[in-house]
Amino acid sequence: MKLPKLPQLNRSWLMFVGAIVLGIVATGLSHKYLKDQRIQIETQLHGQDKPLRVVIATRDLSRGTRIDPAVFAPSKMPSQYVHPSAIDPRHFREYLGQKLGAPIKKGEVLLALHLESTTAVFSSTLENGNRALTTEVDEVNSISGMLRPSDHIDLMATAHGSSSKGNTDTTFTLLSNVEVLATGQVTHKSDGTNQPHTYTTITLSVSPEDAERIVVAKDSGKLTAVLRSPDDSKPNTTTAMNIDDVLPKKPRDAKHPGPVQYIVGGGGRT
Repeated sequence: MKLPKLPQLNRSWLMFVGAIVLGIVATGLSHKYLKDQRIQIETQLHGQDKPLRVVIATRDLSRGTRIDPAVFAPSKMPSQYVHPSAIDPRHFREYLGQKLGAPIKKGEVLLALHLESTTAVFSSTLENGNRALTTEVDEVNSISGMLRPSDHIDLMATAHGSSSKGNTDTTFTLLSNVEVLATGQVTHKSDGTNQPHTYTTITLSVSPEDAERIVVAKDSGKLTAVLRSPDDSKPNTTTAMNIDDVLPKKPRDAKHPGPVQYIVGGGGRT
């Protein structure tokens, strides 16, 4: 039995079909390449925008404020805006109790650079217009050496004025609510003896006028540092006192009462 002959495919038709197939394959490869490129770019952008956890101030804070959870809170920021020295909330407890070496604003990220540093230039800690003055106070009169930088004190002076009558010394508040920048100790030998006497030195942040007052008072008498609460900013308004103001008043003697007044003819006589 003789089989029928199959029609011969046109060569041009085969080339046309092949071109279509190649076009479909090329389109598919191009689509896959573009899709992969888009995914790669989105991944890179997502990595840059990935938020990082930071610690921010919940209100404006001045230099010397202690690191405390009450004034800081965790937050998130895009990674490209986070400073390398930003403190991670997971390590926040390691900084509790330390003090700010620079003021920060509400919403500002807490950086390690904001903390007090012993390597910082000491003069940079002074407020504009103030001066740092170091003076000596008796060790007994300096809270037994418990003063620390950033404490605030009232500086009391005890001296005898040149115009005062008698030899009574007067004690008064020389300066109120003064910031302590640094503390130290020095030992001197008293005049005429070999007994050493220890003094505590305190460096204070004061105005030029107050610096002069401290120098004059120190040369004329003794200084006493009275520690204040960190939450108390009210000025000390106590009046000057001397020993007569402290001594108890003598009661009137019952055996010798004062003169008795009686009236005779409408006039008072004693």
